[in-house]
Amino acid sequence: MGENKVHYYWLDLVRFTAAFLVLICHFRGAFFVEYTLLPAEQKNPLIFAFYSLTRLGNEAVLIFFVMSGFLVGGKAIERLQQGAFDIKGYAIDRTVRIMLPLISALLLFIPVSIIRGLDIDWLAWLGNLFSLQGICTYSVIEPLWSLSYEVWFYILMGTISLFFIKQNIISKKIYAVLFLLICSLVFTKLHPHYLFMWFMGAFAYLIIPKKINKLFLWGSFIVMICFIILLQLTSGSRLNEDTDISQYLPNRQALELLFAFFFCLFLRQLIIIKPIKKWTLKINQIGTRLAAFSYTLYLTHVLVLRMFEYFHVPKSESVNFISISWYIGELTIALLVAYAVYWYFEKRTAEVKGWIKTRLLK
Repeated sequence: MGENKVHYYWLDLVRFTAAFLVLICHFRGAFFVEYTLLPAEQKNPLIFAFYSLTRLGNEAVLIFFVMSGFLVGGKAIERLQQGAFDIKGYAIDRTVRIMLPLISALLLFIPVSIIRGLDIDWLAWLGNLFSLQGICTYSVIEPLWSLSYEVWFYILMGTISLFFIKQNIISKKIYAVLFLLICSLVFTKLHPHYLFMWFMGAFAYLIIPKKINKLFLWGSFIVMICFIILLQLTSGSRLNEDTDISQYLPNRQALELLFAFFFCLFLRQLIIIKPIKKWTLKINQIGTRLAAFSYTLYLTHVLVLRMFEYFHVPKSESVNFISISWYIGELTIALLVAYAVYWYFEKRTAEVKGWIKTRLLK
């Protein structure tokens, strides 16, 4: 989840939508029974659509990986091509961007665990602080599994840059080789196909078209939807137990890569569609405001969910006005908590970056 001074149309809206999809997926799974357990009269197209929409958390994370590659990896490669890449500035930008929301989530984890009467595994907590979850420890907050990928994507990109920056200092090359070895070892523990997605996003940034091609726009969107359906068919849901279609499909990793590829094609077209009408301008502006705290929302919403579970918020056995009202209320509280945490931490990102740079990059 990178950032860029250039404003790309609709990109912020896509970023918030991805975070929101993760939110509604986790909360629906926690506070509604599975679709197969609903009363027979409730198994209709409208409720099926609701359940289908709230099953897209995994696909949303894939979108995050691609967009991170687009905004961070693509910009880094562009600066390397221009001979303007600054490894110190890159390190500061990436560290502050990751650490402020991460620290806020890990700090919030402490009182939530105390209230729930749980012992805190401080070694794991520290491991998460240094993004070692999935490598040598577990995620103390579930969504943090993807954050270790982000951090190691950034480290790998910085390492690669050391081989190409103009200063031919032997010590930098030695550090580059050492970090490249470390990154290689790390990705023997993580799933490397996510790394390919990240670089797909980076290369998509380098080939942004100048004109909209509607065939590519809508064609890639339709194929993307098809791969979402295929991914859902291989998701291991109880709903798919009676179908054998998964045996005729590529493995899940291949489907995820193909989904990411067509999302890249779609994204390249989407970001050059300039909003002109008042309502499109307004939607784009709202997307930018919402995206500001999407990272914090992604990291903190599960802690709110766990508190609801601790206070025994019931799991609805049917979809009706009351259960949907409860669901919307729960989502609203998660959004408000995320925004409050964002206000004290993530919102200060630019300020903290500037403060560090004035002292370290003089």
